[in-house]
Amino acid sequence: MTGSWEPATRAPLPAIAEVHVWRIDLDSPPLTSLGDTLLSADEISRVQQLRFEPHRRLFMAGRSAMRSILGSYTDTAPDTIRFSYGEHGKPHLYTDDDAPPLTFNFSNADGQALLAVATDREVGIDIENRHREINTAGLVRHLLTDAECTSFNKLPEADRKQAMLTIWTRKEAWIKALGEGLFRSVKSFAVPCELVSASLTQRLTDNTGEPANWTFLSLDAHPDYLATLTARGTDWSCRCFDWQPAGAAT
Repeated sequence: MTGSWEPATRAPLPAIAEVHVWRIDLDSPPLTSLGDTLLSADEISRVQQLRFEPHRRLFMAGRSAMRSILGSYTDTAPDTIRFSYGEHGKPHLYTDDDAPPLTFNFSNADGQALLAVATDREVGIDIENRHREINTAGLVRHLLTDAECTSFNKLPEADRKQAMLTIWTRKEAWIKALGEGLFRSVKSFAVPCELVSASLTQRLTDNTGEPANWTFLSLDAHPDYLATLTARGTDWSCRCFDWQPAGAAT
């Protein structure tokens, strides 16, 4: 697993063939004190539609952190950042022609979040609590292709829950990289099922219609969480940052 996290408030733009991942504590007091002050009108509307206060708080914290980090890359005030949305709701940074091209993807579980950022390829990321209760047998039927079932059933019984959550994060990360959300069946493609390697490659047909190699990288983000980063190609490296929101509330 990749697990060397550099404390940082900002970083230079990712180089070509480099992906940045930011680890974010959504319960950080400087972040939660922002409330909805950085959010756009449509984001505030989304907050108001959330039924439970913890969900509203985490959404505001996540969007505030995302705006702050993306703003630091583009030298843009976080509250002035604009997003456009893909056909299935994936956010993209709306920039003028002189701004650096950035792709990004965000995931959170409870109070832990990850933001992946690149300049030359789409990225996807997913984080899940490794202790969450799951119906493993049901997920086998719902998530796995026949080939994945064959590999999965060879695993020792004691390893199957963690294996299922790992496969889940890989599938979610790839779907999020494509921006297809619930519109692509998780049983329509296979991801690596191996658990012994931090970095694995799978040849997949994405929304370009052409087969391509995708690399899946396991991230050691937190002892209680499993996380996967994916991006197209095998030529990229990952640099991890532990976001320090010093001054975020000023």
